Amino acid sequence: MKPLFESLALLAPALGYLPTLVLLWLAFFFGRTLRPGAVPLIERIARVGKPDLSPALCRYTRCLTAMWSLYFLAAAALSSLTQLGLERAGVGLAAVSTLLFVGEVWVRRLLFPREWFPGLFQQVRDTVSVWRPRRDA
Repeated sequence: MKPLFESLALLAPALGYLPTLVLLWLAFFFGRTLRPGAVPLIERIARVGKPDLSPALCRYTRCLTAMWSLYFLAAAALSSLTQLGLERAGVGLAAVSTLLFVGEVWVRRLLFPREWFPGLFQQVRDTVSVWRPRRDA
């Protein structure tokens, strides 16, 4: 039993970088949809609730997808700082995440005052449907 615990103890430092790796994966996942000819991830999510997006909303969703990609890269860098003993970086990361979510809703309503947007729960359902599409049997 002792060798198992020793092996797990060796893995512990590597597992500390798991949040950083997840954030890098998210940056890639969002960023890859920004290639020419691809539909940005946030546009795909928005089209579930609003299939007929205006050109202005399409541009907005592309910029928003790019912003989240950059955010995930910056968050990965901050997350890696927590492994260097700067635990406050994690608190800052959570605060910035919250600010981005709340601020984006405010900016969207400011830029598109006459547009209808689904509520939070519907947006979560739409996001899940895009991330995990149904497989027809």
